[in-house]
Amino acid sequence: MKLFISILLFLGTSLGTYAQQETFYTYVNHIMGNYVQHGKVNYAALKQQPDQLNAVVQEIKQVHLNELDDDEFVAFVINAYNMLVIYHVVNHYPAESPLKIKGFFTAKDFMIGDVNISLDDLEKKILFGKSKDSRLHFALSCAAMGCPPLSNTVYRPATIWEQLDTQAKKSINDPEFIKIDRTHKKVQLSQLFEWYGLHFGSSKKQQIAYLNKYLATPIDESYKVSYYTYNWQLNDWKLNQ
Repeated sequence: MKLFISILLFLGTSLGTYAQQETFYTYVNHIMGNYVQHGKVNYAALKQQPDQLNAVVQEIKQVHLNELDDDEFVAFVINAYNMLVIYHVVNHYPAESPLKIKGFFTAKDFMIGDVNISLDDLEKKILFGKSKDSRLHFALSCAAMGCPPLSNTVYRPATIWEQLDTQAKKSINDPEFIKIDRTHKKVQLSQLFEWYGLHFGSSKKQQIAYLNKYLATPIDESYKVSYYTYNWQLNDWKLNQ
């Protein structure tokens, strides 16, 4: 917690005026709407036209997270994380996987204000340091096919909690992400549920109960639960159409 507070205290200058905030969200919305298709990213096209992506990264550098209210904070950090992930891939494109890019998650390659941060810092220390809301996992992209399907819309402060609920429902009802065999009463979960048991439930019974909050057709607790291997192949629209 002390580390999280220290990061916030030194994270640069404010987003500033409403107009500046709108510029950031407009850029993100354009990128997500034009380059994200069916949960995947058209990195090749972005590499050919990187101006708005580069502009987003410049906007991120101007942020002082400590001055944002809770809704602004969560919406901004989700968008910033997804934009920096995409930016990182584009700068190393073509790539087979984010894990093939040295220090993809751990290198302090990015700036918020005057502070160098890594993607892991932004996700685990800053975002989850403030909120343990499990729905955040479904909104973040790790640039891999194993990630929940990436939304093609910007997350906005005024609607952030409704959007997180919608994204959780979309992810959990996606048969490629949550694999339910109703005939044999089995369910295969993403390893996210195994890695983040504190967020989704530490027992398989608790995880089934979590699924049932969002599943269109719930399952009962007698289902056998297992975890399928995370797919770290790049979530590249060009390669995975």
